[in-house]
Amino acid sequence: MKPYAALAGALVGSLAGYSVPWPVVLAVLALGVWRPSVPVIGIAFLVTTSMMGARAEAGLVAPTTGPVQGWVTLLDDPRPQGPTGVRVTVRHQGKRFEARAHGAAAQRLDRALAGERVEITGVIRAETSRWQRSRHIVGEMTVTTVHDRAPAAPLPGFANRIRRLLASGAAGLAVDDRSLFTGMVYGDDRDQSPRLADDFRAAGLGHVLVVSGQNVAFVMALAAPLVARLRPGGRILALALVLGIFAMITRFEPSVLRAVAMAGVAVASAALGRPTQGMRTLAWAVAIVLVIDPFVLRMLAFQLSVCATAGILWLTPRITSRLRGPHPLRLAVATTAGAQLAVMPLLVATFGSVPVASLPANVLAAPAAGPVMMWGLTGGMAAGALGGWPAWLIHRPTAIALWWVRTVASAAALAPPAMLGVTASVVVGAGVVMALRARRPVRLTGAGLVTAVLAWSVVAAPVVPRGWSTVPDASVFRHGAVTVVVLDGPGSPRRLLESLRQAGVRRMDLVVAGQGGARDAYAVLALLDRYGRVGVVAPPDHRVPGARSVDTGSVIDVGGVLVDVVDHQPELTVRVRGWGSAPR
Repeated sequence: MKPYAALAGALVGSLAGYSVPWPVVLAVLALGVWRPSVPVIGIAFLVTTSMMGARAEAGLVAPTTGPVQGWVTLLDDPRPQGPTGVRVTVRHQGKRFEARAHGAAAQRLDRALAGERVEITGVIRAETSRWQRSRHIVGEMTVTTVHDRAPAAPLPGFANRIRRLLASGAAGLAVDDRSLFTGMVYGDDRDQSPRLADDFRAAGLGHVLVVSGQNVAFVMALAAPLVARLRPGGRILALALVLGIFAMITRFEPSVLRAVAMAGVAVASAALGRPTQGMRTLAWAVAIVLVIDPFVLRMLAFQLSVCATAGILWLTPRITSRLRGPHPLRLAVATTAGAQLAVMPLLVATFGSVPVASLPANVLAAPAAGPVMMWGLTGGMAAGALGGWPAWLIHRPTAIALWWVRTVASAAALAPPAMLGVTASVVVGAGVVMALRARRPVRLTGAGLVTAVLAWSVVAAPVVPRGWSTVPDASVFRHGAVTVVVLDGPGSPRRLLESLRQAGVRRMDLVVAGQGGARDAYAVLALLDRYGRVGVVAPPDHRVPGARSVDTGSVIDVGGVLVDVVDHQPELTVRVRGWGSAPR
């Protein structure tokens, strides 16, 4: 019961965030070492985590606003923001900021990596969101000029060299495959297109696009034979160094932190002759991570990682024993089902629904995703060192595996957008519980209930209604086989693709880029990537690649449907004859 007491104490302490005095914490910790009973362990983790949370909260003091000039340290890799911008978390004078840059400053900043230092000029604002505060960010920084750049410290610099080596070896892969490879192997998903990200979101494969606990398991499998001859103390230090470097390479992703903590607990307990497995290891790992950073409990990625791991540990063996067929297939289905069922309540509470395609897609993609991660850390290093045609040859198996994973994701994105909402998820959960019970009639009833709900979700999947309808960032017109989409100041291309997919838009004949600016251009490129050749119109002096300029009075014939341009200032306003204007 000690690990569960530690977990309960850490959870309560993370939520409480009460400033416990140092002497009290030290006294409780000393008592825990002297008398490690269940209540004492729970109280020790509670007061320690609570104190750490209070210290972290106290550190979120609003910074001095106004102009800033000096050196900042990058804490992660710059990520794209819109057509011409980047954003990155930086540390300046001991505080964290979310820095944003556009234009020439963004181009210079985009070439840097985590751990490197850059000299900047900019402006600091104190505004922060809840998500930013959960990452210890105290304000925002607008970078106007990047003056100089300095290399990272030795360890971060070593991690960056490994990332660059792996990326260099994968240069011969196709663009989508290369971005998928870097995301799956070391967590760099910055170059993934909106269409690729949405395909994987539709298939419930979003976790494949980034590093996860599975990567840590592969790293441990690769490192174990190399340290097997060392003494227990040396083995612990060697594996701790390997895990620390891998966590640094993957930028300390929440799921990696959870997996590294679990691996550390397992290695340490085995070396001490008291091996701990399963749920107990998970409980210790989560408690330790929360002591180090209580704010990580607020991160959805960490919550999903913990829930998925718990589902695999607790549900997978029970589901496997109820299935029939070859053991590898039963284990694959049961592992996916256990993880999906465990994260379903959290996903539904956060996003409102989960895709029905996630279970079959994960079962189909997992056999290929695992080898990509394993080979990416071994053959990928050799490919980066050799370069040229040897790198291309080494990555042929990688390209085949990545093609299969992409095919599964794109097929799920083109399927009917069947989703499980709150009610359907509750029914599925109840059906699974019934199916796992020992009595045969109850098992059959539960399995039938789950099958019926999944089938009904597919049948009841939304379709685009005739006439005009609205989705986030766009209006959609459908008549017969003709579909027209009018952009309405779109924000994120990923959100636009997701909203159109969930509305049941399977094809597209015309896109009206109403404003014709950079946002429309970014959105149109994503739509062309998803739907192929589509007609695009925009106002005069637009910035949309490949669009045809139209103005007031123009008439567009789309498969027999006539679209009139009512006005083009300040943006295009269109009307479909017989159906009226696009709603705004």
